[in-house]
Amino acid sequence: MANKTKKIPYAKIKGLRAERQMSMADMAKIIGISEGSYLARENGTKDWKSSEMIFMAKYFEHSLDDLFILGKGLHK
Repeated sequence: MANKTKKIPYAKIKGLRAERQMSMADMAKIIGISEGSYLARENGTKDWKSSEMIFMAKYFEHSLDDLFILGKGLHK
């Protein structure tokens, strides 16, 4: 039987946000986008803008690779 666990595209970002007890609305406000836009980005249905990616890396003190490549499960 196949594993039906839903993969979260940006689990690293979600985890870091949760560690800080921040909601998606909190992050959206900090970034300057709507909550719906933030939700779409964190769920991987909408691409992050490069300026948002850079902001998130600085905010969470992680590399771009860690948040947006490794954090999305694209590494081998």
